[in-house]
Amino acid sequence: MIHHIEGKLVKSSPGLAVVETGGVGFLVHTPLGSCESLGRAGDDCRLLTYLHVREDELTLYGFVGEEERELFLMLLGVSKVGPKLALSILSSIHPAIFKKAVLNGDQAVLSAIPGIGKKSAERLIVELKDRIVSLPRLKEAAGRAHLEEIEPRLNDAVSALLSLGFTQAQAQRSLQEVLKRAEPDWPVEKLVKEALKKP
Repeated sequence: MIHHIEGKLVKSSPGLAVVETGGVGFLVHTPLGSCESLGRAGDDCRLLTYLHVREDELTLYGFVGEEERELFLMLLGVSKVGPKLALSILSSIHPAIFKKAVLNGDQAVLSAIPGIGKKSAERLIVELKDRIVSLPRLKEAAGRAHLEEIEPRLNDAVSALLSLGFTQAQAQRSLQEVLKRAEPDWPVEKLVKEALKKP
């Protein structure tokens, strides 16, 4: 498996990035949140990767954070979930919110994800509930927040940002930045206020 790729960002579009390293441009499929946080063309970037091998195709998937990649790999272990659907899930919901929905058996949240119906939501809960407990908590690069304490407020914070005109990807990216400096006792209002400060 290719563990990661590091180089110059040639170009990016929703769900795709081209990263050049050693004179070779790699086409990498990414979740929307990862793609939007890569920067501009010409910037240095680094993506953790997963190489999906089929008889007639090699597809490289990339993730800004280890938690996204680990959840992606975990999703691939669910019956009837392939890379494209796993990527769609990661593009539609924050990993912490997904984890909470699975642990709480919240079919409504999971069913709201594009491509996931009631039966698929039930399957995700049944097949992931025990395994997802072992998924490492989201770790902020310079963070002090304990996600176990703060994650119940993330869903409300995302909803608030969506009502203010943010896209799902923008809300996720802003809250990821906020979590780097958040305290465990920050209320939803504080999380949203800090997210709104981000450009």
